[in-house]
Amino acid sequence: MKTLNFLLIAIIGVALLSCGQKNPGTDTNSEQEQPQGQIDENPATSNNEISNSNFLLTGNSVGHFTIGESWQNFAKNDYNYESVQGYGTCTDACCDGGFDLGSGILETDYGQGLENIALTIGAVSFDQNDSEKTHKKNPDVFYISSDNCRGWYWKDKISYMVVYSESFKTKEGIGVGTTLEEVQEKFGKIQFHIGWIEEDGNAVQIKIKSYPGIEFILDVDDYVKNWEDISTTEDKNTITISDFKKNTKIKRIIIGRTDETSML
Repeated sequence: MKTLNFLLIAIIGVALLSCGQKNPGTDTNSEQEQPQGQIDENPATSNNEISNSNFLLTGNSVGHFTIGESWQNFAKNDYNYESVQGYGTCTDACCDGGFDLGSGILETDYGQGLENIALTIGAVSFDQNDSEKTHKKNPDVFYISSDNCRGWYWKDKISYMVVYSESFKTKEGIGVGTTLEEVQEKFGKIQFHIGWIEEDGNAVQIKIKSYPGIEFILDVDDYVKNWEDISTTEDKNTITISDFKKNTKIKRIIIGRTDETSML
């Protein structure tokens, strides 16, 4: 009987000793970190999806801002943008109404401005003939006057957009800051469009066939010769990427301007 008890105690002791030993092939640190890895559902992928949603640039939209729709709630709630009322674009001393969106309100000699402009909202016009007093009591509209034109605009309706921020990209990754070399690598030979350089700051553009409603603006100073040379070139189709400085970048992008708007 004593012998049986002794054997039983010995068996139990061996079993307890085996349970207390580490498996030499097991990393205890990995075992502790594994549950965290299971909870984390690939944050990098999630962040990319959010970026694509918030900063995707298409033929009629910039992130959540869409041509013909309102913008004020998106600017405040989705992007935390400040806004300053004023002009949209100007050509030959004719400026339409718009709002600059971005961060950092500045007080200047000409009124309020922004330290970092992300984009400009071109406002929808509804009356180009009435005086500046006609709709003064309507809080949803504003009046803009410049040397060669004037009129009333809706405060919260998008006509077109000018993009300055490098955050907004097409699905191919084209946006402000993209070089001509990168565009040509993705889309082939670049087609250039040259407008009224003397009066239009957006006169030098590239065209991408899959984005007919988008103007990709270049800085005229990136042309290798003087701007007078490019404006007098009879056949604009002869202009190629070699006529611009190496690594010339897209300066800004305009979405939604009609031919009539762009020739104001």
